[in-house]
Amino acid sequence: MPPSAPHDDVPAALTRLAETLPTLDPAATAHIVLTLWEGVGLARACGVIAATQEPADPPGRWTRRRRNAETVEYLLAQQLTRTAAAKNHQLQLYTPHPHPRTGHPDTAITAVLAFTDTAGPAAQDAAAAADTWDDRRSLSACTTLTTELAACWRGQRPAYQLRLDPPAPPWWTGTTPGPEPR
Repeated sequence: MPPSAPHDDVPAALTRLAETLPTLDPAATAHIVLTLWEGVGLARACGVIAATQEPADPPGRWTRRRRNAETVEYLLAQQLTRTAAAKNHQLQLYTPHPHPRTGHPDTAITAVLAFTDTAGPAAQDAAAAADTWDDRRSLSACTTLTTELAACWRGQRPAYQLRLDPPAPPWWTGTTPGPEPR
């Protein structure tokens, strides 16, 4: 569930989600998929926060990394939509409303890295326990993609660029709005 509190609580919500991932039953594939989906949306929102809140020095660091991470976020979301577990759900990624400068971008990126640290193993365990080939394949891919997402935010993948041919999937463009600014 996306946070109902202000903009600064998005990283906190992602951190809480990251802490719960290791406690989930890997055999509960649908629950894992939906939790990972929520995490990808919150990670995407944290990236937007970091890119829009970054200090002037060094200029554009988080904005550049955000551009690279967006490709991997898209691929993660795409893999999750291909699971049998997701076929019965209308999925939309969470994204925040623009807010005035609050918080610090490093907090948002720390939350993303905490998520990637737990999401990869959770996806791997769920892939091993999955009943369907679609779930095993997609969750196995998510294991690798969470590692790539962390690498993007650490500045280790500078060449990824998301290029979508219109129309983009509705789960990517028709995002669920975040909480209203207070």
